[in-house]
Amino acid sequence: MKRIFICLILTILPLLSVQAAVNIIPAPEKVTEGKGTFQLKSGMTIGYNDATLKDAADYLVELLTPATGYLFRTKEGAGAIRLELTAGADPKDERYTLKVSKKKVVITAGSYKGIIHGISTLRQLLPAQIESGRFIPGMAWTVPVVEVEDAPAFEWRGLMLDPVRHFYSVEETKRLIDLMALYKFSKFHWHLIDSNAWRVEIKAFPLLTSIGAWRDPTEEWIDTVCEKRFQETGDEALRVPAKYMKRNEEGKIVYGGFYTQEQIRDIVHYAAVRGIDVVPEMDFPGHSLAEIRCYPWLSCHGDGHEPLCLGNDRVLDFCKKVFDEVFDLFPYEYVEIGGDEVIRERWMGCELCQERIRKEGLADVAQLQAWFTRDMEKYFNAHGRKMVGWDEILDGGVSPTATVNWWRSDPVTFKKAAVNGNEIIMCPTTHCYFDYAQDDDTMRRLYCDNLIPDTLTPDERKLIKGMQANIWCEFIPTESRMQTMVFPRAIALAEKAWTPTEAHDFEGFVTRLKGQLGRLDIMGVDYRPLDAGLTVGFNTIMFH
Repeated sequence: MKRIFICLILTILPLLSVQAAVNIIPAPEKVTEGKGTFQLKSGMTIGYNDATLKDAADYLVELLTPATGYLFRTKEGAGAIRLELTAGADPKDERYTLKVSKKKVVITAGSYKGIIHGISTLRQLLPAQIESGRFIPGMAWTVPVVEVEDAPAFEWRGLMLDPVRHFYSVEETKRLIDLMALYKFSKFHWHLIDSNAWRVEIKAFPLLTSIGAWRDPTEEWIDTVCEKRFQETGDEALRVPAKYMKRNEEGKIVYGGFYTQEQIRDIVHYAAVRGIDVVPEMDFPGHSLAEIRCYPWLSCHGDGHEPLCLGNDRVLDFCKKVFDEVFDLFPYEYVEIGGDEVIRERWMGCELCQERIRKEGLADVAQLQAWFTRDMEKYFNAHGRKMVGWDEILDGGVSPTATVNWWRSDPVTFKKAAVNGNEIIMCPTTHCYFDYAQDDDTMRRLYCDNLIPDTLTPDERKLIKGMQANIWCEFIPTESRMQTMVFPRAIALAEKAWTPTEAHDFEGFVTRLKGQLGRLDIMGVDYRPLDAGLTVGFNTIMFH
């Protein structure tokens, strides 16, 4: 039905001359409106003053060409649209200025990301039909005369996608990244391994993908639950897609998929062009059945049960060899180690783990995991990387240089991380687990509630690096279902993380959001309507 509605929009709107309103999400720091419009014309030049901005100029052409049908030139130098990098500025500064006059558009920033943010704002100032993937005749492609000065409140503005529980193709992943760029997200946290599957090609251990990337969907509980929900509702978005199934060498139908290293490099580059860092997560030492299924010697006693055996030096070597290839694929400073929900009791009965505890002078199995985490962090640091882990890495002690994903919504844990000096990414289950069900008040609570515990001192508050939402996909088997669970509440999170708290205005946000929904319609996003009632999530009880 939504596709028919989109076709009607695209049929009617070419007859109109549409001028975009100043309707920007996230809300900018300062907007000064003028009179008149700037109009796109075929043959216009997009100029840039620094060779590093060529990708940004090409990206802008990619955004503008399909719907307008216009030809645009890019070159280092002057242009009707001008991208300007400020000399000597901090390359991490994401501040930008967008100046639109009747004759030209100028985006100025001190960093590549700042330029991309300016492009995202320009994109929202154009008519929503600019998002169409096909030519729309008869449109006047105008931008209001305006000056925007803007900067984010937090550096880390992220979404985490879990393609392990249910797989998402390169194209589906890129579509999510496109939406993230539109709303100025900065981090794409990619959860690539878990007990259910292994999704990244590791050349040193080929069984991880030849075996670990596939499973029998009739024996995996999350797949059978999805099939049951499909049978009950008839909703294809709840069904495990047949396109990710194949017949294996034994003739059995298996479900899955993985990303080759070439595909990963492609996605990393695609996101980088759009100003987004891809942060990979290799979940060690728990959630490890996928790799243990491929290489049983990774487990205690070699018996095929998780977690990884931390008393076995060969296991530590495995982890480091995996990270060697991960570091090569992902050029950014942060890499996630996971560390959550580890079944530590298994180590109590393992002779090798107990020997490790004695040798290292550790008190218990919690400290054994902490020892492993610190050992891996030294390896990260030696390779120019910083470690991020779920808040369980605090158990038993962790280096203050590690960054913590605060997810268990426990103020005591948050305070513990802050006192220890760890930077913190806020992603509590209470608000930021987008696999949980939602009702018509969910987005307001996400936008308006204070996620920061009141117990922090001003110095400890400075350790808050930002916030992200986590899209766990046990019961989100399709792109359509993922979009319904994520949008538009991800847009509320984007503003919460970008715009300073004192400038938050939920009613104003909703007004601007309603003006954005037509853009999502044209993009074909299966977002949840604002008045949809209860939307079932992980189960019918767990919702925000």
